[in-house]
Amino acid sequence: SFGMTKALTDVSLQIPRGTVHSLVGKNGAGKSTLVNVISGVRRQDTGKIWFEGEEISRRSIYERQKSGIRMVTQHANVIPYMNVAENIAVGMWPTGRIGLIDRKELEKQATQALEEYRLDVDPKSMLANLDPVIQRKVNIIRALFGGGKIVILDEPTTSLTSADRDNLFEFVNRLKRTGVSFIFISHYLDEVLKLSPDPENITVIRDGTIVSMDEEAKNDLSGAHLAHLLAGENVALTKRMKPNTDFDGAYRLTCEDLTGSHLEKATLRVKKGEIVGLVGFPHSGAQELCRTLYGLSKSSCGNIVIDGKRVRIRSARDALANGIVYVSNDRHKEGVVEMHSVRENVGLSVLSTKLRGKNRLLSNVKEKELANDMVNMLSIKVNSIEDRVLSLSGGNQQKVVVAKMIASDPKLLILHEPTIGIDIKSREEILLIVNEKTRSGVSVLYLTNDYEELVRISDRLVFFHDGRVTDIVENEGISAAEVIEIRDAKKGEAKNVQ
Repeated sequence: SFGMTKALTDVSLQIPRGTVHSLVGKNGAGKSTLVNVISGVRRQDTGKIWFEGEEISRRSIYERQKSGIRMVTQHANVIPYMNVAENIAVGMWPTGRIGLIDRKELEKQATQALEEYRLDVDPKSMLANLDPVIQRKVNIIRALFGGGKIVILDEPTTSLTSADRDNLFEFVNRLKRTGVSFIFISHYLDEVLKLSPDPENITVIRDGTIVSMDEEAKNDLSGAHLAHLLAGENVALTKRMKPNTDFDGAYRLTCEDLTGSHLEKATLRVKKGEIVGLVGFPHSGAQELCRTLYGLSKSSCGNIVIDGKRVRIRSARDALANGIVYVSNDRHKEGVVEMHSVRENVGLSVLSTKLRGKNRLLSNVKEKELANDMVNMLSIKVNSIEDRVLSLSGGNQQKVVVAKMIASDPKLLILHEPTIGIDIKSREEILLIVNEKTRSGVSVLYLTNDYEELVRISDRLVFFHDGRVTDIVENEGISAAEVIEIRDAKKGEAKNVQ
């Protein structure tokens, strides 16, 4: 319990050795609380925890880690400017006679661990220079290096490409066959079914309690069954609703020969009320275009035109002033101020506009009204708008990020993985709001690795490779598989979007 709020009620489950046990539920359902209790971060009010035949209910985090219970957090918890060997053995570095780190022994132990778990990476490589999937694997190996017998994976596929996810899953399944157990938390139900095909290895939590599966679900478990169980209702998938008008075919955004970091003469146009999906591998130019339009990356040449007027974007302040907003895929670094309240975060993008009161000072009344409106619109689960964002579940934090940007009434909404870490019902609510915004003329650039979601929401798809636009496809029933095929083939020559 947290005050008067019961986060978990009579939760019981068993996890056999050598299995992947998936934990699913909406934001705030109690998943994080449960794994925090298992790992020792939080103490349960009642009930007992047994591990390998011994009760560990009163053991500390350190004692549980020594027993073999390890957690790998949603974001790769690595020290970027230490090398692989140092990260694997952090806190367990071998020392020599006078207490200094024995570098030779450290690299020897790390090399043995990397060979044992078949991760082909140089132990001397700096973590900051490695891709996200390698960083997550190093996280897992560190857990096993410390004697991990059950490893908790909290949203481990966040921001990974589909190929990276498959790579990580193969790694997890290989370790499972050696007897390691995993608790896997994910909002992507296809991932859950892939890693835990046996319904006995899936636990659904709703409002702090475990939801039982009926025999039909157990015999023929599907994503639809799981979605119904975690939401308590059938969840309709959002389909793109075209605006009632084409707004006279007017262009909201025109980019001409935009050049910068990983961006080479990128040219495209986006109409008013249009949703354009962006597709490309990391550093292909898709993400770089988004960040350049918001002033987070610098362009060396090229033009940006909003509503027929050439604008100069040198900072996020310039972008906001021209009606451009950006939802980053990294909410912790670029989305919210975690120690501030929901009220303060929602109003950040409109402090100098909507929230001005008398004598140009901040109006507390307007700030509270705006925060309450956004909380209701996005169904953000809070006790009060004065709750610190840090106290919210990951999915509700993401909703605060989206709310902050929608609050500014943008002309161009740039969304990079806007539904990341969000349960299926909340995801569809956000997609529906994005859809609705386009009916008033808001244009959207939508970047996600979830191609099933992308093809449901986009009017057109723009493909990037080596910093250039390489293909443009009208979304006339295109499938996610076809998107992957076009992306991987690097088809087409650089062209303008007409």
